[in-house]
Amino acid sequence: MLIAVFGGEQAIPDTGRVFLWSCGLSAVLVALSAALARSPRPVAGEQDAGGDVRSLLRRPGLAHALVTSCVVLAAVDITLDYLPALGTEHGLSAGTIGLLLTVRGLASMVSRFFLGSLSRAVGRRRLLVGSTVGAAVAMLLTPLPMPLWLLAPVLVVLGFGLGVGQPLTMSWLAESAPPGLRGRAMSLRLVGNRTGQLLLPGAAGLVAAGAGAGGVLLLTALGLGWAGVAARRLPVDP
Repeated sequence: MLIAVFGGEQAIPDTGRVFLWSCGLSAVLVALSAALARSPRPVAGEQDAGGDVRSLLRRPGLAHALVTSCVVLAAVDITLDYLPALGTEHGLSAGTIGLLLTVRGLASMVSRFFLGSLSRAVGRRRLLVGSTVGAAVAMLLTPLPMPLWLLAPVLVVLGFGLGVGQPLTMSWLAESAPPGLRGRAMSLRLVGNRTGQLLLPGAAGLVAAGAGAGGVLLLTALGLGWAGVAARRLPVDP
């Protein structure tokens, strides 16, 4: 939204004001966080028990949930990085690009409101597969030349699909892990997510040197599609 506000018709937004407002909003978040109530201390017996990481990874569906979470989170980062670059290649202004990013972000937020009802209606595995594959198809279409009125709904589908993947894989891991090992499963998820955020955008940068932003999005879409197909091997319910 800040890019849309301070971008206007320029190719590059006023980054000084964007960062200044971002610092101000960060200060507000720190103040709000300090006002939060303290979390209750865990009761005896709720702490994580010991366990072998390899035996945890051998549990049905856990490795596939980790991979899906990793790819989806990396796809979110790559979208935020390369959608502006794609817009620049297509001659879009910074304000327009900021508006498109806002549309994608709002779609991800809205998806969380309906996550519970959608999971109960179609099942978590079907929802995860459908949202990931839908996001992959939308990302495949994004680099194609199209009018803004058509690109906006494509980004709505993309944002909605990417918004579903993270919370679904988190809940899946929490319920798949045996009691006492959920914290360790969440730690594995964080390690996988950060590894994907390190390796996949770096690989995308190598592709961008020769294929441009469109090539990066196409390659990421293929990765998302593969993750969606792999998610079909998850158990019907943890």
